[in-house]
Amino acid sequence: MKNLLVARKGRMSFIYEKRSALIFVVSLLICIFSILLSLSIGQKHISILKVIQLLFNGGIGSDSFIVNVIRLPRTLVALLVGASLGLSGAILQGVVKNPLAAPNIIGITDSGSVGALVFLTLFTDPKNNALTISIFYMPLFAFAGAFIAVLIVYLLAYKKGVTPYRLIMIGIAVAGAAKAITSILIINGPVIFIKEAQLWITGTVYGTNWTHVTILLPWFLALFIVTLIYTRELNIQNMDDGISVGLGSSVEKNRFLLMILSAALASGAVAVGGGISFVGLIAPHICRKLTNSSFGNVLPLSAIIGGIIMVLSDIAARTLLFPLDLPVGIFTAGIGAPFFVYLLLKSQRAIRRGF
Repeated sequence: MKNLLVARKGRMSFIYEKRSALIFVVSLLICIFSILLSLSIGQKHISILKVIQLLFNGGIGSDSFIVNVIRLPRTLVALLVGASLGLSGAILQGVVKNPLAAPNIIGITDSGSVGALVFLTLFTDPKNNALTISIFYMPLFAFAGAFIAVLIVYLLAYKKGVTPYRLIMIGIAVAGAAKAITSILIINGPVIFIKEAQLWITGTVYGTNWTHVTILLPWFLALFIVTLIYTRELNIQNMDDGISVGLGSSVEKNRFLLMILSAALASGAVAVGGGISFVGLIAPHICRKLTNSSFGNVLPLSAIIGGIIMVLSDIAARTLLFPLDLPVGIFTAGIGAPFFVYLLLKSQRAIRRGF
């Protein structure tokens, strides 16, 4: 009990490992520092102390405008997109029991992109390059695309139940089909829309504002709360199906619901940030290296680590080759692709040792 934090009140109890709690607090502090660093660095450098002053006391002038109007919403969007993808990846890896699972690898991200592009194609006025309806509907289209992908993957993988292996293999095929549909939509869309769509598909938070924060924040918070409610079920799903059934879990029903939850988180990120890849793969792995594999630890930490990865990647995207503002997806892919190859080789070695 010395290594545990225990709180009891009536029938309610809370138990948390001290080391995991410390890692959570340190990660949260790193996340806050990353946000302040993002608000400080740019064409005009503003000291972190001045940034803190402007955040809490407001003020007028160019520095206040730069921090509160230009940099803060973009940084918050990057944080929320990364947190959404990290959480989505953690859920998916728990459901399919595979460390290589991620929203972009099994087609959720790409299918969400299809939904978002359908929205842009249908409701973009080519004459003035403006939307004919509110952008607040875009996450719904992205979620519809991701939901259809999950439904297709689940139905095709179902054969007296769903095995993680079939989910992964069919998900990869669905991802390929979604990429093809994305290319068709870009080619046949309004000419003025093609360049923006290609940039968005790569993944970018350039040009985001408080409207995008307003869209993504309630979406993420609601789904995060639901995810925490399903923490126990995720721990059960990570076991052998026979054991899960023995513990009283409706395995197939909950597996499908958790995949929908993962799709909803990824679709919100896609609707605002585009097709950003590999964050959902990297963040949960970092969490498992730092703490134990209990989803009570992995879920909140994956959200924080995912947010940190995105905020730091966005800093690199807008500063390394200034004045160019590169898509943030270039940097997440640059980190994630070698990491994926490393995990693949590691898995192959583990399989050989098993034989």
